[in-house]
Amino acid sequence: MSFINVTIYDNSRWDRYIRNAHAFDFNHTWHYHSTFPGEPFLLVYEERDDYIALPVVLYTSADGTRSINGFAGPVSSKSFSVLDNGVQERFEIAFLQYLKEQQISESSILLHPLIHAAFKPMHTGRLQQHADSLLVDLSINPEQQQLHYGENFDNNVSLLRRKGYTVRQAVSIHDVDTFADIYQRNSTHLQSVNTHFDKAWFRQILRPSGFDSTLLLACLGTQITAGILLTFCNDMMQLHLAATHEHYLQHAPIHLLLADADGLGRSAGMQYFHLGGMGCKMDVLLASKAITSATYPGFKSWHIPRQQIQHAFMNEYRQCLSIAV
Repeated sequence: MSFINVTIYDNSRWDRYIRNAHAFDFNHTWHYHSTFPGEPFLLVYEERDDYIALPVVLYTSADGTRSINGFAGPVSSKSFSVLDNGVQERFEIAFLQYLKEQQISESSILLHPLIHAAFKPMHTGRLQQHADSLLVDLSINPEQQQLHYGENFDNNVSLLRRKGYTVRQAVSIHDVDTFADIYQRNSTHLQSVNTHFDKAWFRQILRPSGFDSTLLLACLGTQITAGILLTFCNDMMQLHLAATHEHYLQHAPIHLLLADADGLGRSAGMQYFHLGGMGCKMDVLLASKAITSATYPGFKSWHIPRQQIQHAFMNEYRQCLSIAV
């Protein structure tokens, strides 16, 4: 009852498990994880025709403490709504055993609002609710979609166009680097500087890969004032990161970017537009006051603290032995 450990150096095997899953998004893929520091790997639990695969990144702090983060949650050969509970239960036992054997003190896995709508840990860890993502159904009437962004959204978009704001896709390394600078300054303002999202990361994530991505820029003349990084995977478009130049925050040019992104998603055949990524609400709200807390469906994270890694594993293991006997 153990995991197959697929390392980041085995890209074909990694993506074979992901692409054969019932559902997945861009941040399950090998390419996305190849951009991360730390030690990314894919843990796979298999039973005959069923499997559960969990992409994670292992971090080791200066004092030697080891923790695991997951940025997309597990995928499965079947929908979690119909997957046999026994398979998931044994997956959780194997996961706890792995955490204990590798001396990992804590595990936190962000879950996808669509893929994991029916996912619930059997006995391991706990789910935490986060009210900072917005899911828009692009198949509904465009006027209804815009209501998600606030009552004055249409007026704000029209005003921005009258002021001369335009939207275009990034076409050069200079465009990408300029947005990276804006994003870093936003992060500094929020006191959440993350050196992971440097210019090299933005260049790498926008390269051709196993999913499509684009950087939409709002411009006033030749000045780049704001941008949103969009990803496209299966029928899901996701606003992964967003930022606005500090000199243009009062104009909220991200409104215009959201309006154009809606149209881009529909033309690309996407059914859903997920804003806020996996917990990036502040990136959006820094530039936009149109989105209200009442419109958030939120998302969940699966958190396993150190105490449960030690105690829950022993309880589950004894239960498994008693069932086997």
